[in-house]
Amino acid sequence: MLSMKFLFFAIALTEAFVKPINNELISRTLDQSPCSCPKLTNVAHPCESGWTYYNETGACYKNFFSATFNTAEQLCITVGGHLTSIHSWKENLFVAELAKSGISLSTCCEQATWIGLVQSPYLDSNWTDSWMWTDGTKVDFLAWTPRHPVKEGIESNRHCVVMYPDPFATNITETALAAYQKWSNLYCGLHMRSFVCKKMALH
Repeated sequence: MLSMKFLFFAIALTEAFVKPINNELISRTLDQSPCSCPKLTNVAHPCESGWTYYNETGACYKNFFSATFNTAEQLCITVGGHLTSIHSWKENLFVAELAKSGISLSTCCEQATWIGLVQSPYLDSNWTDSWMWTDGTKVDFLAWTPRHPVKEGIESNRHCVVMYPDPFATNITETALAAYQKWSNLYCGLHMRSFVCKKMALH
């Protein structure tokens, strides 16, 4: 008799636990439960793949290889930008870091990097002594190496500008050693080791 009472009690207890919960109660309980999961947000990439974003300018930069000044500028235009303009020492260091090869330079010129500074007569038939950026921005910063820009004599047709992103080897002249991360004007038809394009970010 005792065992039968225990059986009925066990069945009643089981039904109490497995009885479906009211749908309204489920809904109310879920609404009130705090969610500890992090909210996922869409992080937009400011630059296309292969380009590097610089927060100070809100622009994207990319280092390309082996071209004359004209070819480099045309390629930059094709990808939506221009040869890089530089408007501060901080931006100058950023571009130098992007373009450096990590190898000390052993020659003066072809191992340098084209930037977008050009002497205006190269773009305009009216001769002036001014310099301009190919992207049309204001020339408000310059970082010439000692004794540059070259203006006189047979070298006066040096209309385009390079940066030296790598230091020179110690057996180079004192002037060359001082050119690290600085600029000089050279012949636009030279094939430089690299060139840096710059364009505005995607947002």
